[in-house]
Amino acid sequence: MRWALVAISLFLTWPGAAQDPYATAGCEPAKAETIFEVGNVRARLFNNGPLFWRGSPHMYEVPAGSGIHPIFAATFLAAGFIDGEIRVSGSSYGPYEMWPGPAPSGLADAWDCAPFDRMWYLDRATDFQREDALPSPSSRLLEWPVDLGAPFVDRNEVPGYQPEEGDYPFMNGDRQLWWIMNDRGNEHNRFRTPPLGVEVRTSVFGFDVGNHLGDVTFYRYHVTNTGPKTIENLTLGLHTDGDLGNPFDDRAGTDTTTALWYYYNADNDDEGSHGYGIAPPASGFAILELSHSGGSLPTDLDLPPSRNLGAARMYAGGGGVTGDAASASYLHQLMTGFWKDGSPQREGGFLGYEGWGGIGHPTPFYMPGDPVSGAFWSEVNLDGQGAAATPSDRRGIVSTPTFDLQPGEYATVTFAFVWARGADHLDSVVKLRELTQDLHESASTILAPRSLKPPLFEGSPSDGQKFPFWVDEPWPNPASYRLSLSYSLPLDGPVTVRIVDRLGRVRLVQEFNTSNGPDLINLDISSLSPGAYSISLDSRSHHADHSFVILR
Repeated sequence: MRWALVAISLFLTWPGAAQDPYATAGCEPAKAETIFEVGNVRARLFNNGPLFWRGSPHMYEVPAGSGIHPIFAATFLAAGFIDGEIRVSGSSYGPYEMWPGPAPSGLADAWDCAPFDRMWYLDRATDFQREDALPSPSSRLLEWPVDLGAPFVDRNEVPGYQPEEGDYPFMNGDRQLWWIMNDRGNEHNRFRTPPLGVEVRTSVFGFDVGNHLGDVTFYRYHVTNTGPKTIENLTLGLHTDGDLGNPFDDRAGTDTTTALWYYYNADNDDEGSHGYGIAPPASGFAILELSHSGGSLPTDLDLPPSRNLGAARMYAGGGGVTGDAASASYLHQLMTGFWKDGSPQREGGFLGYEGWGGIGHPTPFYMPGDPVSGAFWSEVNLDGQGAAATPSDRRGIVSTPTFDLQPGEYATVTFAFVWARGADHLDSVVKLRELTQDLHESASTILAPRSLKPPLFEGSPSDGQKFPFWVDEPWPNPASYRLSLSYSLPLDGPVTVRIVDRLGRVRLVQEFNTSNGPDLINLDISSLSPGAYSISLDSRSHHADHSFVILR
């Protein structure tokens, strides 16, 4: 079994037409949107760059249905240079510079984005069930858009997507949305540059679990350079407006060890009808994954998470040298650690601007000091003497390091929006960092494709009920205190189940006899520490293993 990332060539040859490879089409703005509900989250999502808001109302509820939101909006950003010219695809609050569908092919002015103005949804509980040795594919599996580059698991190892023969979508989490967008659908009216020539395949997913992972959603962007020229010093990121409940008593900071840009409450009461009340949570975006098809970026998920983070910045809003990114060149400067006048952000003062107390070392990270311990440089200690910033509405940008993207190459970045609530507002920061560290340690499992539910019978039950051997994924995954493992044996006999940690140490063993056919074992894992594990099942002549994660 292998998984396939489909490379689709959509460029056509038009007789007599000299094509500008960066020409824009005349597409209308995207209209597709959906309310995405998974775990403890309810969010409003769109298929042209913005998250949670594209005009009222904004929506990212945690807990779902509470009417309280830890963030107002976020927007995907890409900024780089082609032949020395700055180019940007992105926005803050619109107009947006992405359009539905793949990059235009043929004559750009004849390209129509409307047929692609949609989002594809998967639910593992309903779409990944199967009743026999081969699945009866759901309509969602049948219409999975592999022709647009949506990845799939090639279960039968025959070229092409064949869901009737067992192939199925590459799915992360328990519920997932997928869409494709490009930056050549029309002219760029926010940053007013020519397009970068990128195509962005996007997946958003989460887990239907009752532990802290149910408070997290994931945003995976697969960015391909479809143009004929190298994009130099490209950086990918998110513009974020972090209204944490009541937006006017917030602070912000960076945890470089976990590649986390976060918001937290200034005191222990997030007051008001839109606030979280006593002991408010903290929330933020972490860069969980960053990879490059040409090997220009670290792809090993076991490397320190800090390698994923290029900059995490707050800006003042309005005009001025520390204000909104009104120009493309200033946006790239913000995303790489500099202000509008070209000066670097420095430790010290409120924004780290040299004229306003920023007299320390240059740093692309806003407030990397620990606010829990009162460390410098944090919003509770601006000067090393304990001077605190005035809390208010906070906005900022989190971005990757810069890299080059040659024609045909692609980069993948995955952001996790994390939310945690502790005993008080600062303990919430502690819990947020702990959760983010757990996500990094579990990233290889979280980002791996989910499998189809195994069959009950090989053939039909009336055909002698020939039971196959299979072991399903452990459930829930991630788990907290109990873990269930369903399996099927062709013969009666002894079975051994082992749980092994990342260092290869056996942490739990259970041995028992079982009858042939499907069965289920429930395991008490309360004595195991949070982290990544593997679980294996061995019978007389069969072996199977799966990875899982413990989060609490």
